[in-house]
Amino acid sequence: MDLSDEDENPYDFVAQYKKLQMERKKKVADDKQQPIVINTINSQTETSVNVTQSSSKQCEALTNSVVNTTVNSTASTNDHGCNTQSHHQTKGRNCATEESTNVVGPVICIGDFDDGYDMSLPKASKEKTTHEKMMEDAGNIMDNWKKKQIEEAEVEDALAAANRVMNVKVYWRQMRTYRFPLRMFQPISSIYEHFAKLENIDPSHVRLDLHKKTLSPTDTPNSINYKIVDFIDGEIEFYRSPYDTSNVVPEVKKPQDDLVKFCIKQKDVKKPIFIEIKKTDKMLILYIKLSEILGFDIDSFTLEFDGDKIKKTDTMDNLDLEGDECFELFQKQSKK
Repeated sequence: MDLSDEDENPYDFVAQYKKLQMERKKKVADDKQQPIVINTINSQTETSVNVTQSSSKQCEALTNSVVNTTVNSTASTNDHGCNTQSHHQTKGRNCATEESTNVVGPVICIGDFDDGYDMSLPKASKEKTTHEKMMEDAGNIMDNWKKKQIEEAEVEDALAAANRVMNVKVYWRQMRTYRFPLRMFQPISSIYEHFAKLENIDPSHVRLDLHKKTLSPTDTPNSINYKIVDFIDGEIEFYRSPYDTSNVVPEVKKPQDDLVKFCIKQKDVKKPIFIEIKKTDKMLILYIKLSEILGFDIDSFTLEFDGDKIKKTDTMDNLDLEGDECFELFQKQSKK
């Protein structure tokens, strides 16, 4: 069969391969260079794909034989070039033969290249970032807010316990018992006013006794040490006149060792206020007594000593007080 006839038959792979092999040997003899078989393999593969669509079984057999023959011939004619292992060498160690310069297509290097795995980890910066500083500031604000809330709750609990409401019972003229809800540091002057209005008399004609001791309108349940089981006896003294004070001798209270006195000055008020508290009492008691005397809300004013604010939770020990000190009272501006 003539070669021209073989070329016209595209399905005769053996004849086509023989023709290509003859051309390759001729080129090796002339140029002494290794032929590139990549294109041959590619052409044979493309042809095999076309044959697969028509006859899959024949294509598989022919393709295997062509590939095996091509690989064997490539290995036998590799005298002037690099061996097959040169394609797997390290980057920068390319083959210096003429074959390497004729290779067409991408070169894939596998193995010993700089992939960065041996690099040391970056050291963590000791300086705090802006986000970390913001988070720290927010945490401090929350901690201060919680601390303030706890202190306010403690003050409220202490206030409720110290100035709790007490039902003061008065047995009036041995006829009827009256109950008066008073705070522990609230003066009992409201009781005098109640019976004076009830009997249509002057408050000075009202007499109240507890355990055979005469009380005064400035007394408080705390000052008279009033208990729940106590009863105050109430009577009318008709023989006494509010203007007749010549024979009235004010009772002088004996000083107690556990009591201390403080002087309270107000702005634009000449007369100071003197208040006694126990040495073991907190300054909360001083605030309570002032609020009851002046009729101010306990949170509407503050006390200062030598320019420093006095907190309700302070004591004489932590303020280094001995007694007879003078405090300044400042009213807070009302929020509109």
